[in-house]
Amino acid sequence: MEKKGFSLIELMVTIVIMGVLAAVAVPKLFGFIDKSKASEISVAAGTYMKLQETYAFEHGNGGSWHNIGYRSPAGNSLGIASSTNFKYDATEAYYNWLAESTVSLNNCPKGSKWFLNYSLSEGAHNVKFWTSSDNIVGCIDELTPSFKRLSNTTTPITTPTKSSGKE
Repeated sequence: MEKKGFSLIELMVTIVIMGVLAAVAVPKLFGFIDKSKASEISVAAGTYMKLQETYAFEHGNGGSWHNIGYRSPAGNSLGIASSTNFKYDATEAYYNWLAESTVSLNNCPKGSKWFLNYSLSEGAHNVKFWTSSDNIVGCIDELTPSFKRLSNTTTPITTPTKSSGKE
């Protein structure tokens, strides 16, 4: 009579291998989850930048969140509001755009801040944006590298030329 099935040793080896894989994969998985949670930062800041550029072109100066038509992922254009992972401050007391983490994400502790400022030159025909954080290595470098690339961006805004009518 032939026995069918696995021996105890084979089962134990399989369980050990699965345990090692889980020990390696789970922390990596949590890192990816935290990065996905932080991904809203770069998108929100990029949206703010585009709206601010448009407003500066049309009005010759910068505008508040409300005036440029910006709403944070938390839905606010005035005051302070929170999304699942971040608090957005539209008061512009210190920075033109500010997001603060409401949870710890990877090496980025709860309460870490992402800042965005801008300056206008040449009668609002050049808008320069720069970004920063109170934890550049743990937050920007690890979680939101695309936010860092928004920094030192100069966007020339030119007046559209009228067509001469000749084609």
